[in-house]
Amino acid sequence: MSPFSIRLVVNALRAFSGAPDLSFSAMAGTCLAVVNDRADCLRVLADMLAGHAPTFGGQVTVDGVDVTAAPPGQRSCALVGWRDPLFAHMTVQANLAFALRARGEGPHAVAARVRAALALLGLDGLEQARPDTLSPEQALRVMIGRALVFEPPVLVLEDPFTPLPPAARVAMRRLVGRLVRARGLCVLLLTREREDALLLGDMIAYMDGMEIVQLGTALDLFDRPACDRVATGFGHANSLTVRVAGVEDDVAVAHLPGGLPVEAMAAPGVEADQLATLCIRPDRIAVMFPSRPGMVGGADPDGPPVLEATLTDMRQMGDHVLLRFRLANGEELLARRPPTAALQRVTAGQVAILAWQPGQAIAFPFRGEMG
Repeated sequence: MSPFSIRLVVNALRAFSGAPDLSFSAMAGTCLAVVNDRADCLRVLADMLAGHAPTFGGQVTVDGVDVTAAPPGQRSCALVGWRDPLFAHMTVQANLAFALRARGEGPHAVAARVRAALALLGLDGLEQARPDTLSPEQALRVMIGRALVFEPPVLVLEDPFTPLPPAARVAMRRLVGRLVRARGLCVLLLTREREDALLLGDMIAYMDGMEIVQLGTALDLFDRPACDRVATGFGHANSLTVRVAGVEDDVAVAHLPGGLPVEAMAAPGVEADQLATLCIRPDRIAVMFPSRPGMVGGADPDGPPVLEATLTDMRQMGDHVLLRFRLANGEELLARRPPTAALQRVTAGQVAILAWQPGQAIAFPFRGEMG
């Protein structure tokens, strides 16, 4: 089988009657990351794939075999998550060997697979350790090893890095990435953390509740979001409610409450004299602190609209500075800028000019949620 052949196909899977259809596929040697800020939704998806929860329609296929109705042990989708902890009374070695022995594997085969898993996951020397003596990172390595001893075609990781401290998260992300490449694994990473998806996902599916609202590369989700939910939830964009004055050459000319002018690319469905949701990422906003008052009135009439705002807060974030502004109508915007010497002289209360090119923002049809 090619290392890049499609291994997992999920088609129109539904968690309950009336739920949105879930459809996606993943290839060998790749990681598909599914991002959802709700752990309960990730849990439902994990259980449906592993066979622990019923489905209300749809199909799950692994290597061309329909496993939708197969019991958990015969589905070829191995689930790893903190809801299925290690056996506390067993050693690391016994935890890795237990399910193999339960399935009738011979002692020599069990020993060989356990040794291979220990070496692969960096667990040499911990064979006789008990789970209560392991760090969270070591415990996760054993949990992954417990699944890998069966050499499953698909490995489903349910929010695996959440309990880990920062250094351990980095180490385990690297380990999973190496396993995907070296073993040709098909990994489905279910996570609440965008950073996990960006570092590991070859493709990313962004979920809102039980609906996949967009599936694509990270660049797709950042630069070509399908809707305002992707732009704000995944891209962390500012969200502003505007009234569209007109659409010219795919550019929506609009006004914020109070009449402040703004422009953005118009998504399908955006029309004149209707409300829209304008999304602009913090790193796409140009910021200038004028040296004298009245500079907004002298802005270039042929340039993009500019907004006068007051700086209310500024946070040093290491590789960038996060600036919070209040517009004249009381709305707030976040801007992200590189740390510079000029910003070190800026203090809260200063007036700034904010602007962006129309192509840096997107106006989506208004869905009814205010704020």
